[in-house]
Amino acid sequence: MLEHILNWLFPDRCAGCHRLTGNLFCAACRERLQPFPPFPPPPGLDGAWVAFRYEGELIRAIHQLKYGRRRRIAYALGDLLATAVGPLSADALIAVPLHRDRFRERGFNQAAEIASRLRRPGGPPLLDGLVRVRATNRQARLAASSRAANVAGAFVWVKRTPPPCRIILVDDVLTTGATLAACATALRSAGAQSVSAVALARSLIGDSVVQ
Repeated sequence: MLEHILNWLFPDRCAGCHRLTGNLFCAACRERLQPFPPFPPPPGLDGAWVAFRYEGELIRAIHQLKYGRRRRIAYALGDLLATAVGPLSADALIAVPLHRDRFRERGFNQAAEIASRLRRPGGPPLLDGLVRVRATNRQARLAASSRAANVAGAFVWVKRTPPPCRIILVDDVLTTGATLAACATALRSAGAQSVSAVALARSLIGDSVVQ
């Protein structure tokens, strides 16, 4: 109720078009979203699925979420992803983790906030336990050939119990898949058998995506 009252007094600006619509991502911007076509999973993943092309209003919304620190945008984008992906078949969902330094800088993990909207009654739970133990350079600043080396060994499963057998990783933007593959390597080393991924967006020119 408090949220509805505050939204009535101070309506949200759409993160896509910046209009005072009362929604974090308005209906007009949602209608302009283009679905991302099917593609072979990147090396290291058993499957991968992306909801939308990384362009236009969606770029602006993701940038405001990550670099403008408008955390609530993650809820609107997570709902878009949940609607697009439908029911998920896995034992658990795991958001791609941030290093603790990046987490302190940003104040939240955008992938975890988006992933929280994918939980459904009777569906796979959202688990933690995968940790980014090494700070890495921003993937967007590196050539595709350097990205795998940048994130190699950066992730570790830290729980005493092994991860579930079938895991779906959740991220905001997929580029070459190097980060997701590094996560998958850590999970398989700890006992997972199948690791796939879903992401909100990807550029059709994959190496140009800002992540």
